[in-house]
Amino acid sequence: MIHPVPARAAPMIEFDFGDPVDVLSFDKGVLFKSPSVVVVGPFTHRSVDLHLQGTLKSFVIMFQPDGLQRLYGLPMPEMADRSYDARSVLGCSISRAWQILGDLGSFEERVRFVNELLLRQSLRSPGVDGISDAATRMILSGGCVDIPALAGRAGLSMRQFARKFIRQVGVRPKLFARVARFEAALENKARFATKSWTHIAHEFGYYDQMHMVHDFREFTGETPGEILTQLESSVYRANQANAIKCDRR
Repeated sequence: MIHPVPARAAPMIEFDFGDPVDVLSFDKGVLFKSPSVVVVGPFTHRSVDLHLQGTLKSFVIMFQPDGLQRLYGLPMPEMADRSYDARSVLGCSISRAWQILGDLGSFEERVRFVNELLLRQSLRSPGVDGISDAATRMILSGGCVDIPALAGRAGLSMRQFARKFIRQVGVRPKLFARVARFEAALENKARFATKSWTHIAHEFGYYDQMHMVHDFREFTGETPGEILTQLESSVYRANQANAIKCDRR
């Protein structure tokens, strides 16, 4: 099963406990095995597809836009549009976390362990600031924000705001807001299938439907309808495989 990975705003850490996942890199034109623990930055275009087969077991931590930077001090400009073996980035502690998570018997136990782990890490990390607030507002508003107003709210000039935003989040503020809007529009259409794409375009502040199509092509390589069909198809096939496995048990 091929699962597309379009642009997305949230950085993450993914723990895999099943069969290795094959990753097709469009940027490098190669297929490689994903490490068992991966740290992933924000993505501004579709640079990989996941080739899924065998047993799939994973646990993913999705972070606030500057969460990885504040918790672990990662250089976010180097994380943008990239993923790394988490062991090489976060050290041996993440290997211990992978081992513990793999041994835990339920999702609730894993959540409890990760909450405690991140709470301890947060006690050694800086608190939220104007950039954290601005990035979170971009996500919550679906990218429909006034960026100069956010800079003013943070007490920064536009140049200062852009420089700090890139350092903490990894990408330019305007591009990040566009990715957040794209994700919100795609999710909204997936949840409310009866809405037309024209309605979605107007709801999320695109000039017109062609403006939205242009953004979708930049962030996915596909039209809005094509990428939604691909994503829904991969989810459907995964659910079918799950159902077959349950029947056999």
